[in-house]
Formats: sequence, C-alpha cells, structure tokens
Amino acid sequence: MGIVFQNAVISIIGVMDVPDERIAGMVNVSTLSGLVGGAGTFFGLLRHRDSVQFTDEVVGELRKVTWPSFDETQRATTTVIITTLFVAALLYVYDNIWAYVASQFLFVEG
Repeated sequence: MGIVFQNAVISIIGVMDVPDERIAGMVNVSTLSGLVGGAGTFFGLLRHRDSVQFTDEVVGELRKVTWPSFDETQRATTTVIITTLFVAALLYVYDNIWAYVASQFLFVEG
C-alpha cells in the first residue's frame, strides 16, 4: 500500500506541476506519504480481527505444504527448460515452413 500511496502522490504532484520537495533534506514528500500510508494500512489491518484471522489461517496452511527437495526442483526445472526449447524449435520450423508455402502461393508475380 505504501508504493500505491507514493505513486498516487507522484501522479498528483506531476499533474499539479509541483516539485517533489524534500522534507528536512532527507526524504521526499512522495516517499514520506508512502511510508505513512503503508504504516497506517499495516497498523489498521493489525487491529482488524478478520485480517489477523485470515493471516493466521494462511500461515497454518503454509506449514502444511510439502516443499519439493532440491533434486525434485532440479528435475522439474530441467524438464521445463527442455520442453520450452523443444516447443520453440518446433514453432521455428513450422514458421519457416508456412513462410515458404505463403511465399510460393501469395507472392507470385504473374
């Protein structure tokens, strides 16, 4: 939310053609608004019972996840890379074939 606040202030300042001044020579107005907006959102959500309950449930579900081992991750990554290269090569061949066929029929002078 802090980034959203910061970008909103930057947009408003840009439309109003006002410079993004520094406060006490340390932080820009847009950055300070982002920090204040983000902190306000964080503390507001901490006081909201439903958001805290949702966060607790998410953490509980993430504890149940079985994460893959390094070997499983390596095998899956290799499979994805090889499959991607194969499909890219296949599309390259099909593209060249169709370009040749199209040039034979469509771009014939006569």
